[in-house]
Amino acid sequence: MAALVFGATLLSMQGGPARAADAPAPPPGWEAPPPLATKPAKAPRAPACCQHDAICCSRQTSIDQARIRRVVRMIEVRIADLPKEEVQEAPKDGPGIAGVRPLKIVDGNGRSFPWLDGPVGEIRLMPPGQCGELTIGKDAWPLPFYAEPEFQGMGSGRVLGRFTDKPADKGRSLIAGSLSYLSFDRAEGDGIVVERVEGNLEGTPDLRVTRRAHVVAAPILPGRVNAYQDKQGDEVRVVFVLPEVLLGFEAKETKVAGGFLRVRGEATETFTTYTIPMGPGRSGVGTFVIMSRWLRRWFPPKNQEKLPASQPGGVAVSQTSVEAEPRARVFLYEPEPDIFE
Repeated sequence: MAALVFGATLLSMQGGPARAADAPAPPPGWEAPPPLATKPAKAPRAPACCQHDAICCSRQTSIDQARIRRVVRMIEVRIADLPKEEVQEAPKDGPGIAGVRPLKIVDGNGRSFPWLDGPVGEIRLMPPGQCGELTIGKDAWPLPFYAEPEFQGMGSGRVLGRFTDKPADKGRSLIAGSLSYLSFDRAEGDGIVVERVEGNLEGTPDLRVTRRAHVVAAPILPGRVNAYQDKQGDEVRVVFVLPEVLLGFEAKETKVAGGFLRVRGEATETFTTYTIPMGPGRSGVGTFVIMSRWLRRWFPPKNQEKLPASQPGGVAVSQTSVEAEPRARVFLYEPEPDIFE
């Protein structure tokens, strides 16, 4: 007992076990919090690719969400092998261009112009061809047209007037104004006749044609993709002609007409075109989804094949520094389920 008391007394005199002061000291300033991040003086500039695109952010979101797709088929053609569009223009004060197919004008009973007793119910104007679109008036919106009765509920031309009493002038005053139409017809094989016409109506179906462009678009992917060359000023372009498709992404220089957007209020279109300029160092691309059940409204190929319900794909034109001439390409991705089912 005496030994234990002596040992405790000795420890208390020597300061006991090693204290915290003997451990390494923390670095100076450890007790101060880190400085807060400062706000940049100016907002960062948008990426160069967004400066010409009003919906860049939403596009980028769609791109980020998209899964990687595998290309299952690629078709490449020489642009020199594509047919060229032929264009005629009438003199300003001269006669119109002859040989253009006449318009079809009917009343509410389906009777063709002229009406000896006047039109009944309405006057409807329809372009020639199996399908297409028509515009009458400078500020009017183009309306789709199908010649087949089965599809006329999705577009049957333009109604110029509806009435209960027959017009005094038998409707001639309604059949007037500037007019343009785009029509598509089947050609030999799997070619597609593409015709653009501009002119003026003056009270009869006899359109005074001021400009006509005509070409037979060559089949690249029969029943789905045809193509030809056109020219705007000094710029030569490739025009891809497709049935109505779901529109995807397109590059800045790619011009799209027709097609279907998955937005509220979108109306049916009879066609889709992708127009891409070509030349050294130039390129363009457009993507889409081909819906097989929509193809029956178009021009089914002579040798029909079983197609997937939903086929993503795209078209492109490019000419790199090592290529002597530009090339056009059609590519198909692996099929997907039908998004409308």
